[in-house]
Order: sequence, then C-alpha cells, then structure tokens
Amino acid sequence: MINSVSKPKLPKGLSFVLKTSQLEQALFDIDCHVDLRYWVPQCGGSILEGDYLLPNENVPYPRVSVRAGAISSALRSAASEALRESALPKFRDWLRKILSLSDRSPALHTHPYFNAEYSSQGLTISHQPKYKVPRRKRKDGRTIAQHSTRR
Repeated sequence: MINSVSKPKLPKGLSFVLKTSQLEQALFDIDCHVDLRYWVPQCGGSILEGDYLLPNENVPYPRVSVRAGAISSALRSAASEALRESALPKFRDWLRKILSLSDRSPALHTHPYFNAEYSSQGLTISHQPKYKVPRRKRKDGRTIAQHSTRR
C-alpha cells in the first residue's frame, strides 16, 4: 500500500518511467508503509530507488522510501519495458527479503538500499548508493566522506 505520493512538474524532454499504479500492483500483497516521491535526478538515470528505514524517534514504524526518477523522453519506452520486466520484480523480491528478516537482524542496520538505473546501455541494478562526495574507510572500518580543503 502506498501511503503518500509527491510528484513535481517536469521540464520538457523528460518523462517519469514509473506509474504509481505499477508500484501499487507490484506491492499489492506486501504489508509495509511506502512513501513515493517522484524526482528529477541531477545526474544518472535512476528510475526506481528504495531505502528501507527502521523506526526512529520521529517515525515509530518501519517504512520504505521510494523515489521514481525521470529520464529523457527518448529513452522512456525502452526504460518502461525494463522497469516492468526486470526492475519492479527485483524491487519486489528485495523488499520481501528485507521484510522477512528478524527485527534484530544486523542487515536491517546496514541501510538496505535498492537502485535501478536506466541508460542507453540498458538497466543496472545496485544495492549501494553512489555518493557525489568521495568516501574513504576509517581505521575502524566505517565509511566517511572526504571533504576538499581547497577554497
């Protein structure tokens, strides 16, 4: 069930690939709070991105934040087919796997993430976010951002 949807107007030449009804149909039997936001990626062709979020002091229930990206209208037809045939079923499987985990599972604390990107080379699925700021490993193994000191 999709609990909220926000959708901005698009500039000419861009199209959203995902339809709200497609996501509702893909998740029809999955019991999870879902917030859907349509957006225009600054770079890349992310057409479906999901973050599983644990309850916290502000939101007392687990939820999935889904972002549906826009791409060039010229790629929309092929991207729509890739979304329908591959990305949505894989997203559904990813979410089912996350929801089947025990509440105490360490995997839930690693920021479960799903991203489907479409380009002229086709569809790419990843489970690690791409950061604009380069990341490096600390001595304790945690990842931190590297900030430039140049001005």
